[in-house]
Amino acid sequence: MFLQPQSVESQLQRLLQQQQQQQQQLQQLQRQVDRSVELLEAVQQEHLEQPGPSCSAHMRSVTGADRRSVATGDTVSVQLNLFSTVSQPRLNCLPAEVRVTVSFLDADDNLVCSGAVENVAIQNSLTQNINLELWPWNFREFVWWRNEPPQTNSGPRAFFCQTPDGQVQATPGQLERVVAVRVWTTVFPPGGGLSSSELRLDLQR
Repeated sequence: MFLQPQSVESQLQRLLQQQQQQQQQLQQLQRQVDRSVELLEAVQQEHLEQPGPSCSAHMRSVTGADRRSVATGDTVSVQLNLFSTVSQPRLNCLPAEVRVTVSFLDADDNLVCSGAVENVAIQNSLTQNINLELWPWNFREFVWWRNEPPQTNSGPRAFFCQTPDGQVQATPGQLERVVAVRVWTTVFPPGGGLSSSELRLDLQR
């Protein structure tokens, strides 16, 4: 049995109509997908552009003394007992870096040399006692985190005291002019904010 020409033509028309409808549906689905991708990219970009929650910090000396007298010599040490607080949220504000910055001054308060020791201690809790030991005249073993967790135990840290031009380390002859040392211990949360505790050491001659 053979189909009449009219019957064949009508079937072809129906097939063409179905194909056109399918193409229209596919185009509509593609537009919806494109729109969803655009919305997702916009949300992601907005999230990246928005700053995370800012952090605040407060560090102070437990003893409260901000000025002390010290003798000279490699064995002379100074205890720094500090209490530090960092704000929530933990994800943005911890762990925080504790850094020691030191300036050596002459009798006229002129800078002889200065420097910093980064990552002296790490604050991993919102409130933490940080006990440091400082050897002002021993640059090879300058500062030690005394209550550091035993599993890390990094030991004493060295110190490089740069001259005011920032080029070289101060010589022993230059250090003989030192009469005072200013020490700043600073906590830096990763999400911004900082706080410092300051101590002045007066040299006993």
